[in-house]
Amino acid sequence: MVRTTLFMVLSALGVASQLAPVIAQDNLKKDRLTQENPAPSLKVGDLAPALKVSKWLQGDAVRNFEPGKVYVVEFWATWCGAPIRYMPYLAELQARYRDQGVTIISFTSRDIRGVPDNTEEKVAAFVKKRGPSLRHTFAYAEDGSTADAWLKGQEHFCTFVVDRAGRIAYVGGPMFLGMVLPKVVAGGASAKAVGDEMAKVDADYRTMVATFNRDPEAGLRALKEFEARYPPLADFLPVVSAKLYLLLKQANAGEGKKYAEALVAKAIKQNNIVVLELAYLQLRDKKESKELMTLAVRAAEACVRIDGGRGAQSLLNLADAYLVSGEKAKAKEYARKAMAAAAGEPSTFQQYIEKEARKLGAEK
Repeated sequence: MVRTTLFMVLSALGVASQLAPVIAQDNLKKDRLTQENPAPSLKVGDLAPALKVSKWLQGDAVRNFEPGKVYVVEFWATWCGAPIRYMPYLAELQARYRDQGVTIISFTSRDIRGVPDNTEEKVAAFVKKRGPSLRHTFAYAEDGSTADAWLKGQEHFCTFVVDRAGRIAYVGGPMFLGMVLPKVVAGGASAKAVGDEMAKVDADYRTMVATFNRDPEAGLRALKEFEARYPPLADFLPVVSAKLYLLLKQANAGEGKKYAEALVAKAIKQNNIVVLELAYLQLRDKKESKELMTLAVRAAEACVRIDGGRGAQSLLNLADAYLVSGEKAKAKEYARKAMAAAAGEPSTFQQYIEKEARKLGAEK
């Protein structure tokens, strides 16, 4: 059964047991950095360290953090699927905020987080293939000092927001950026004030999530209260995921179907591949409903259309959606396409795609 790299999001929601496991590549590497440096050294309110870059692979070079401008720095690696799956979302935010002085940078380096093989050749190949559809800035460093300075003590790869004064206003996953960026772009609040506010939001979010597994009905009520308290987070990916999951789980399937249809339609209009992938992931298990299965296929088809058929994972998801919906010939066709699209990708990812594609009928 095909599973995508949204596991990190869904595990935070307490629903990962229904939707795991993830792409194998995310668990193949040992991250030694947190073991060596358990306490984060870069905190909200601190001045952002300089970026030491060997090559700007896409976008204009950022020599320094210019006063009056806002920067998002996302750390990633070719061997880790989770940040890669959020790149289309970062690209969407870059397009939305470009004229407001925001620059989004995906930064990586050789041997980042103590894991070898994240070479310039591999990174450049990734950017050459995926960069044109993403349209934000990519930077690579042979030297590990930048990653060490920013990520020291962090448990995972992180996304940082640098405010107009050059201070860190946010440290965390990219999922909260839809709420963070408007605050930082608007100005008027210090980096620490923005960070403290987001910490309160995060605490309220975690309190809400704690109810999900204990009582789905109570979880849904808590989620709706959270939405009412924080309207900008109604489109926050984990909230969307939780709402879809809980509505589909309730006896009132009509509300879940209505929400799913609106969610997919909106995501298609916005070219939001992350939400479409999430919708496919949850809907493909609703085999008892022909309408929901049709919607799962529609979401998976839109993902392939949006990334131009270049994404091996999107092609694999579509093959899976076709197989689950009974279209075996199409499943086989797109499983083969997924294998072809994976050529040139990191070997662990390529092996994963090939293994799953064979399950879906490729080379049979």
